Amino acid sequence: MVVTTNLMANSISEVNITRVLRSVYLNHGLSRVDISKRLGLNKSTVSKIVAYLEEIGIVEPDMVGDAGPTGGRRPIHLRIKSGWGCIMGVEIQTEAFTVVGIDLHGEVFFSHTEPLDLRADGLVDSFVQIVSRFVPSLEATGVPLVGIGVALPGFVDPDRGVLYASRPLELYEQVDFVGEARRRIELSVPILVDNDANCGCWGELAFKHSDRPANFLFVLGELRKHTVEMDDYRIMALGLGLVLNGQVHHGQGFSAGEFRSINYNPGTVNQFAVSDDEARRFLQDPAVDSVIIDQLARHIAFLVNVLNLSKVVIGGPMEVLADELTESIHDHIEVNWAYPEPVQCQVAVSRLGEQAAAFGAAGMFLEHLIEVPRMDTVPGARPTRGIKLLEGLSAQPRE
Repeated sequence: MVVTTNLMANSISEVNITRVLRSVYLNHGLSRVDISKRLGLNKSTVSKIVAYLEEIGIVEPDMVGDAGPTGGRRPIHLRIKSGWGCIMGVEIQTEAFTVVGIDLHGEVFFSHTEPLDLRADGLVDSFVQIVSRFVPSLEATGVPLVGIGVALPGFVDPDRGVLYASRPLELYEQVDFVGEARRRIELSVPILVDNDANCGCWGELAFKHSDRPANFLFVLGELRKHTVEMDDYRIMALGLGLVLNGQVHHGQGFSAGEFRSINYNPGTVNQFAVSDDEARRFLQDPAVDSVIIDQLARHIAFLVNVLNLSKVVIGGPMEVLADELTESIHDHIEVNWAYPEPVQCQVAVSRLGEQAAAFGAAGMFLEHLIEVPRMDTVPGARPTRGIKLLEGLSAQPRE
C-alpha cells in the first residue's frame, strides 16, 4: 500500500511539473502567480517547480512586470529558453527528403531538401545517412540536439515506432523503423515517427500555442512520384490528418487519413475520379485543377459537417490553389448543411509550404516534451513523454 501511495505521489508530482512547463510554453509571459491561478496550485508548489525548471535550464525569466494596484513585488514573467535545445525534423518521400532544424520557440534555423533514391539504400539506411550527415550542421549552431521527429507516408504506429505499410514507399511488411535506426545511429537522443499528414497536424498543435483548434483537418498535397519505382509518374499525392478533441487521430489500424475519392475509377493510379493522364496535368491544366479541387472540396466539406471541424489547414504545393480550394470548400459546406445557423470553419494555409511535414515532425517531438503524463498509461507502452523525457534529456552532457 505504501508503494502504491508513493507511486501515485510521484505521478502527481510529474503531472504538476509538466503542467507548469506546458503553461509556460503555451502562454508566453506568465508569472508564478499567473500559473498558480491557472492551474489551481499553491504558490509555493509553483515556485519549487519553476526553480527546478530554471535549474534544468529550459525555463528562464523573460521580463519584470508591473506591480499591482496595491504595490508589492513586481512579477517576473517566464518563457521557454529557445536555446535549451534544438529538434531535427525529417520528411522522407518517394523521391526526396527534407531536413529542418527548429529551436524550442518553433523558429526554423536550418532547412535542406534534395532528391533521394530509396532503391539504392532502403528506408532505414537512408535515414541513418541523413541523420549522420546533418546532425553536425545543427550542432554547429552551439545548441544541443535534443530529439528527432520523422514524417513518413503510410500506416505508422507512433507509439512503437513501426511503419506497418506504405504504398508510396512500396513497403508492405512491418519495418521497425525507430528500433532499427537506433541500433545504427550513434546518438542518445530520442527518435519519434508518424505519418506525414499527421505530422502536419503536430505542427499546427505545437506552434499555435493558446489558440490551437481542438478539431481540425490537415490536408497535405505533395507533387511527387506516386511510388518509389514509378520514375515517369509524378502526381499530386494527397493525405489527410485529423485532430479530434485535441488529439491526433490515428485509427485502430493507424490508417486514419488515407484518401481515395468515393468516385474513384478502378484501374487508375491516382486518388481522384479522373484519368491518370489528367492527373498528371494537375497544377498545369486549369480545367483539370477545377475538377480535382471540386472533388476534394466535396470530401473536405463532408468531413467538416459530419465531424464538426472548426478548421482546415492546407499544406504542401497544393497551397498555390488555396484561394480556389477555400472558396469551393465553403460553398460545399453551405450546400450540404441543413440548419440556418452557418458552419463556422476557418480554411487556412500552412506557414511552411513544402516543409510542412518535416516541420511538423519536429513539432511532434516538442509536443511530447510538454505532454502531461496520463495516469492510465502502462509503463513502456508509449514513447517517453513529459517530465520523464525532459529529465532524460537534462541528464545528457550539455555544452
